[in-house]
Amino acid sequence: MEVPSALSLMNALPDAVIGFAPDFQIYFSNNAAQHFFCLSEKQLHERSMAELLDKKEAVFEAMETAVRKNQTVTLYDASIGDKVISSVVIVTVEPGAWYMMVIRQQPAQLASEWNEKTKYSLQSTQMLAQMLAHEVKNPLAGIHGAAQLLEKAQLAAEDRELVNLISRETQRIRGLIDKFNIFYDVPQSQYRSVNLHEVLNHVTKLAQAEFGPDIKIVEQFDPSLPEIRGHFDHLVQAKLNLVKNAAEAFGNKKGKIAIRTFYDNAAIYHPDRPEKLPLCIEIEDDGQGITPEAINRIFQPYFTTKPNGQGLGLPIVSKIVDNHGGTIDVDSKPGRTVFRISLPIAAENVKR
Repeated sequence: MEVPSALSLMNALPDAVIGFAPDFQIYFSNNAAQHFFCLSEKQLHERSMAELLDKKEAVFEAMETAVRKNQTVTLYDASIGDKVISSVVIVTVEPGAWYMMVIRQQPAQLASEWNEKTKYSLQSTQMLAQMLAHEVKNPLAGIHGAAQLLEKAQLAAEDRELVNLISRETQRIRGLIDKFNIFYDVPQSQYRSVNLHEVLNHVTKLAQAEFGPDIKIVEQFDPSLPEIRGHFDHLVQAKLNLVKNAAEAFGNKKGKIAIRTFYDNAAIYHPDRPEKLPLCIEIEDDGQGITPEAINRIFQPYFTTKPNGQGLGLPIVSKIVDNHGGTIDVDSKPGRTVFRISLPIAAENVKR
């Protein structure tokens, strides 16, 4: 039996691993490290640890100590940028020649606040939708039916105009109530095997038709990803909402949106159950970013920063993602906003 190479073993690790020289130049990184820093292997290897880390951070100081004293240094409950990590270990592999940094992230249950805040808000909205549908739609149907009967009667022109007005307004109110129905759960019986890339290709075509040449959309797909069990139309709606948000972040300027998929070897677990979520979709834009004040509220129903916004787009996205057994997170700063959706593998595609 062939023994796996050291590289393949490193890439299989859930922890981020970076190898560097005494001058802090990076010469090795595994898949988890590339995902942690949101950089490709080539981009990482063009940097030094001094460029990658803030020199004021405790992690950088620990790395300097490890190199200077040729000894292993371990930090707990540290941070790298805005990411909290459970531990960092800097190991002296060959004194004076090369060193290795191992980063272990916090468990997903601690890292994600979606389950605690947004889901509760969505459940409240869903209950409101059900109440409105029951209390308003039934009498509304009676009013609309009565208006249709009156339309068949012999009426004066001015009376017929009033009846038409009643009919139009009841239809408009029905449409307003239907807007709440977007928060209803879709029966699992309507779910089918779905290819994520067919969903995303469809979203790209729709977005290009709507926004035209001002928005450049780049697709970076991993073709080996398995299908998921899901609802095609709802997945299209969720991804299209994210792409529209990204396009609107450019204002009247031109911009670029990157849509990528990948299998996360350092996959997080769902906050509610012990299920890994290795199938990842990222939608990144180079727009103005989301303010720190808004980023904690963007998934709450009816919160919006847009002048004419309704505050429903992102709550719809998070509800659809939750219905598919996944989670959604966002990381934003001026010039770079990334929404990441993490999804489970369909049970029939899991290797036993």
